[in-house]
Amino acid sequence: MLYILSFIVIVAIANNGVNAEQCRSVKQGAHYTSLIPFHGLKSDAVISTRVRFDRSSARYLFPSTDPKGQLCTTSWNKLWGACRCGYITSNHKDSDRFVFRRAQSCVRFADGRVASEDTDCPEIDDIEIAAYAYDNSLKPFEHQGTLLKEFQTKLKIDTWYKVTLTFEETKTTYQLFADNDQLLETQEITHRQCKDYKLGMMQDLYFGGQCPAPQAVSVCYEKV
Repeated sequence: MLYILSFIVIVAIANNGVNAEQCRSVKQGAHYTSLIPFHGLKSDAVISTRVRFDRSSARYLFPSTDPKGQLCTTSWNKLWGACRCGYITSNHKDSDRFVFRRAQSCVRFADGRVASEDTDCPEIDDIEIAAYAYDNSLKPFEHQGTLLKEFQTKLKIDTWYKVTLTFEETKTTYQLFADNDQLLETQEITHRQCKDYKLGMMQDLYFGGQCPAPQAVSVCYEKV
């Protein structure tokens, strides 16, 4: 009984946070922002948040000594989203998340490692994002173009954007807005049918992929 009450309290706190800006960081060598990566539950069909990327999100760099440097750099980091098809569904079973990575045009690779960073690259402070979904345990990185869809719009650091997920029984719509609510781009991912498509655990900032953060990486959020 105590366990159930404690769980209810945690859920209530997670779901009723203030609307003020909250900047979260993944420390160097870590994946999560905290030891308990629980961010509440959702039951709404439409969810939104405002996001602002710190420069660290565009400039993290794996060392040339890392044999997985290219894989780590090209991997997508998780920004925000939610599971679907039930409150206890794993994010690796059924989920929808916005993901991000630094602009790939500004990093040079050789033999699977990072060779150099082009600091004069026009996109040096840009962020790439994508729609990223697990569907009945199918992995997005193994189904690019259907469960992983890149946005053409590059995001600027130190600039607020709004991201929205609209859950339906057999699909989820991903929308990117400027801070003035101008729609910038939309992606749509088709899902298996499930009656509890609106129910799931919220998902938040996670670095990786396989690789922990090479330096601290920060993103700021504000509830809509």
